[in-house]
Amino acid sequence: MEALKSIISQSAIRDTAKLVVIGGTVETARRASVSAWNSFVDSFFLTAHFGQEDYPYDWIMHWLAKQPSWSQSREFEITTRDSTGRGGVNALCEEEEEVDVDLLDDDDQLVHGKRKRQVAFMPSLNTTHHVFYHGHWLRITRSMRTTEYGPSEELKISVVARNNSILKKLVLQAKREYEADMDDRVNIYLADHRRFGGWRFNGSRQKRPMSSIVLEPGVKDMLLADAQDFLRSEYWYGERGIPFRRGYLLHGVPGSGKTSLIHAMAGELGLDIYVISLSAKGMSDTTLSTLMSRVPPRCIVLLEDLDAAFTRGVSRDAKSTGIPRAGSSSTATTATPAATTEAPDPNTLSLSGLLNSLDGVAAAEGRLLFATTNHIERLDPALSRPGRMDVWVDFKHASKWQAEGIFKNFFPCKPKNSAAEGTKVETKPSPKNAIGKGGKNAIVVPILDEEEIAVLAAQFAAHIPENELSVAGLQGYLLRNKTRPREAVAEVEAWVIKERELKIRLQKEKEEREAKEKLEKEEAEKKAKREAAQQRLRPKKQPRLRPLLQSPRRAVRSSLLRQRRQRLPSRKPRARHHPRKSLMTR
Repeated sequence: MEALKSIISQSAIRDTAKLVVIGGTVETARRASVSAWNSFVDSFFLTAHFGQEDYPYDWIMHWLAKQPSWSQSREFEITTRDSTGRGGVNALCEEEEEVDVDLLDDDDQLVHGKRKRQVAFMPSLNTTHHVFYHGHWLRITRSMRTTEYGPSEELKISVVARNNSILKKLVLQAKREYEADMDDRVNIYLADHRRFGGWRFNGSRQKRPMSSIVLEPGVKDMLLADAQDFLRSEYWYGERGIPFRRGYLLHGVPGSGKTSLIHAMAGELGLDIYVISLSAKGMSDTTLSTLMSRVPPRCIVLLEDLDAAFTRGVSRDAKSTGIPRAGSSSTATTATPAATTEAPDPNTLSLSGLLNSLDGVAAAEGRLLFATTNHIERLDPALSRPGRMDVWVDFKHASKWQAEGIFKNFFPCKPKNSAAEGTKVETKPSPKNAIGKGGKNAIVVPILDEEEIAVLAAQFAAHIPENELSVAGLQGYLLRNKTRPREAVAEVEAWVIKERELKIRLQKEKEEREAKEKLEKEEAEKKAKREAAQQRLRPKKQPRLRPLLQSPRRAVRSSLLRQRRQRLPSRKPRARHHPRKSLMTR
């Protein structure tokens, strides 16, 4: 036993110590060599970082999506969404598109009314890839980082070079290619409240031509000229100390083309659209101010349905700050007991906060602000004054002139010098008369002569009542007859009659519903008053004393003590002896 102890105490401890020292020395040497090698290599590399929140990230991802080596990664993710995250460029390279032409054509076919999805291959996160560019090997790493606004992607590009000219050339080329490919699209950004006042890319939309917007004569030209003049006048505004901001208020009936006009103007001016929902959950004065301060200088900020921004309308009096009152007349009379116990509204946006974010000290400059509303009378004068809303445009129901223009815009026509004779209708798909990308799923629209289209458009407008039907209603009717121009004119009179009957029926149902709600409200008030009067006239009940539960022996004892006290003569209570008082008297 003693020998075993001596062996363990000497040789085992000695060997263990040797292993610890050798292992620690080797690990220290490994780490030092790796750190030295990385420092040596990094000293020759120039590295550029691109964050997902900025535009250069979109440019570089758009350029990488076209590189064969990027899409041929050994470790990748399979997705059906856009490869770049924004911009709508497919991750498949040009060589793969040439090889898989039949497959891509088959993807355009409809299956049960739904288009097949294309599969894209994206390099995985936290992996390094190499791309050859202008005689240099680029080392590209796509990773995820955590910022104060939440997780976001980051792109790191390293290159062995003496200066950063190769990286500048790469960024400029990526920017030119991105702008060339995005020339016919408009990027849409939405306010993301989860990122504490950040913006989230919501996709890109095809540009809408201004010719597709049919308004009263001169309205489109006036708005477009005013916006173009504003974007060219930054130096003029700065010389005179005027904030470089411009606001447009589009008000009028629903379905009159307010949002469509904004989309078309964004495409014509080449600007992105940033949409803010003032009634969204979590919106506050601080969040709105942060959003407006992070808007890029050249863009369109859209505030839709400004009259419904707050819970109970946009109006204030001399004593109000713009915060909706809990006891307003619009909700206090219809509130139920259960509604009073609900959680407070998370939307704490006030009118004062909205005004400060539009033209306050921290408000962004160089942006075009478009606000839409269906009830301009509900807006506070401070919100719609010049300086915040400089140009007002009133949208009404469709006029005869608009109806004729919309009809001509829906149906194409042949030019007068066409070689075709008569009113021959084309039945083969062509880029002009086919709706869609062509192929088996294309919808053929008959192309008529220009004179016939003009006659049909005049007949169509003659049956449309002045300022009675919405532009959206006319567009919906023509969409149902997009391949039947003659039938659309022949059936428009019956459609107008149906629309009038539907409008009368809906108005009648609305009046009946309002009358019923008013009657129920009055009955509830009468019932509450009657119950209150009955409660006041009802006599108050005396509280009943609960008898004490006593045992028989205790009850007998209590009665005997009570009788004894009654027999005893009343005696005057003796004075209590106070030692201090007696000492004082002595």
